[in-house]
Amino acid sequence: MTSQITPAPVTKLLSIWHLAEKWIAVVAFTMIGVLIFLDVAGREFVGPVGTALGFEMGSTGLYGAGKMSLFLLVIGAFAGLGVSVATGTQIVPRIAFSWVPASWGANIDRLANLISGAVFAAVTYYGWVFVASSKSIGTVMPGLETPVWIIQCAIPIGFASAAVRYFIFAIWPASAPAREEAVE
Repeated sequence: MTSQITPAPVTKLLSIWHLAEKWIAVVAFTMIGVLIFLDVAGREFVGPVGTALGFEMGSTGLYGAGKMSLFLLVIGAFAGLGVSVATGTQIVPRIAFSWVPASWGANIDRLANLISGAVFAAVTYYGWVFVASSKSIGTVMPGLETPVWIIQCAIPIGFASAAVRYFIFAIWPASAPAREEAVE
């Protein structure tokens, strides 16, 4: 069966994995902020000041900043999915929590983790189908001419991360984050 104590290597793996996803999300969202700032500063400050000084400025925004930011958003959001599962901060509907006796709680949590893992595993499959489709038809970012499937890989990876985490939580319930008992 399963143990109530999470093996040390699993705990270490989850910790490193969580740290990596946090950094990926932070870097992605930081880069979005920098790109948008540089784009707006170029259009609203550098361009007008340069024109006022008599220079022919042309386009002064950061080329492709909006498109790059959008793709960084995909990366940050799907890394954030793993972060939310790891910390237990995802949205949890509480409507059915009182339908079963409290003594069943641990088993229901394990079953919920197993079902959540299965759902995310299924969605991972369709994510890979989506990425493979983009790759096979050669979809590229307009203006940047970079294949979009490279960025889209964040989608199934994010879903797979959530699926594997939920399966780990089902096997070792002690590895799951504590659920907040806040009243909505």
